[in-house]
Amino acid sequence: MSSIFTLCVVRDEDKILVQKREKTPFKGYWNAPGGKVEGQETPIEACLREVFEETGLQLNEVRFRGVMTVSSLSRQQNTQLLMLFDSNNYNGELMPSSEGEVDWIEIDKIYNSKIIPASTTYLLPYIMESEGIITGKLVYNRELLEVCDISLQV
Repeated sequence: MSSIFTLCVVRDEDKILVQKREKTPFKGYWNAPGGKVEGQETPIEACLREVFEETGLQLNEVRFRGVMTVSSLSRQQNTQLLMLFDSNNYNGELMPSSEGEVDWIEIDKIYNSKIIPASTTYLLPYIMESEGIITGKLVYNRELLEVCDISLQV
């Protein structure tokens, strides 16, 4: 099974696209769309596929923003890679998905929200306000973010 995942911040002016997670991790939380890189897919292909499957939007352009390692102190699992992308160029209309409800949320509301994963609130300014490549690590302990170490390579 793949240990590579994507996360794509899709922007529309002062809003970003979010999806309410129906399964773990982050069940019940709203997060940017993304998911597993499947066999014979590049991370960009997976990003495009996941955004379309989860939201109905077709991305015309996607920009690679960086990579984070994700690990857990409380569970024995392999370290996962989270490939970060963003886009503001898309076609289509939001469509219901079996993956979870989708909607646009104002960026200002994200930072005070208790229903957005902490990792997203830390990563979002780097993805939206910088031009470099993001690297770092996210370490969880029983679903709680223990370590968030982010670097920007310019």
